[in-house]
Amino acid sequence: MPRKTFSKRITSEELTKQILPANIDLMEQFLKDKAIRTSDKTITVYRSNLIMFFTWNLQHNKNKRFTEIRKIEFSNFFSYASTELKLGSSRLNNIRSTLSSFSVFIERFYDDIYPEFRNVILTVIESAPKEVRREKTILTDEQVEDLLDHLSKTDVQEACWLALAICSGARLSELLSFEVDMIDENRTAFGDMFLETTKQIKTKGRGKAGKPLYKYILKDKFMPFFNVWKEEREKILKAKKKSNNSLFLRSDGNPATKTTVKTWSSHFEDFLGVPLYTHALRHYFVTLLSRKNIPYDLIQAIVGWSSSEMIKIYDDSSISEKSFPELENLKDV
Repeated sequence: MPRKTFSKRITSEELTKQILPANIDLMEQFLKDKAIRTSDKTITVYRSNLIMFFTWNLQHNKNKRFTEIRKIEFSNFFSYASTELKLGSSRLNNIRSTLSSFSVFIERFYDDIYPEFRNVILTVIESAPKEVRREKTILTDEQVEDLLDHLSKTDVQEACWLALAICSGARLSELLSFEVDMIDENRTAFGDMFLETTKQIKTKGRGKAGKPLYKYILKDKFMPFFNVWKEEREKILKAKKKSNNSLFLRSDGNPATKTTVKTWSSHFEDFLGVPLYTHALRHYFVTLLSRKNIPYDLIQAIVGWSSSEMIKIYDDSSISEKSFPELENLKDV
């Protein structure tokens, strides 16, 4: 039950070959420079954004050299991307950032060739206001418990995956990075309430290596599912004559992939009848902590954020759902 979004593609290999060679050369130099300190995934996004822009430039702006494109023409592109391609605010702002970085690169390294060129993107193109593009799934405790109970009887690996997601708030890529020996029930933190992984996991962050962090997992909730799956996992590896340390597996015994998780998610959605994606489980974890009145600075430390402002984004609870011991003072009124 995927969340529906509009999608229109304007790029193709054939059109890319027609892009002005000078623009392609600048793009490749830009990406080469960025690759020194930027993740491969980010480089892929940069390339996609620039190819989209240059394809529009080819089809609607006479295939102009980037350094000769006028302010109004940049504005025309973003108008096209919004109205014709129907790109959401996040993607528009991402492209805006890419074109700005590309412009800064040209200013810095090609000022001898283009002395009059200036980065005008951020001053000419306003940041797009945030908007909701897809229906947001907010899970209740009852839904989560019903799903865990169902999976514990039908697929113990999927149950372990769900338990780890709701007990750690980890992203999809982080969950796939978990290894069996990262879980040690004697290695705890925060008053013995959480497990701390035995080594750091690469998380989303600046730089090619990302941001290595220890991950924290609600111990008592997660361990029963982990113990059952760990035993079953060993049987599968033995039967498939495989050997690896990945916590989650495909049916052939090799490490699970995003495609594997997509299949699991479809099972979750079939049971619950609502779209269910890994990020919704991250929201559920943060909301759970917030409902229990865990201080923001502690939630920030548990999740690994550099700012507590992120909690406001992920906390789906309302003030009326939270419990306050001080309310006891009103009982005698």
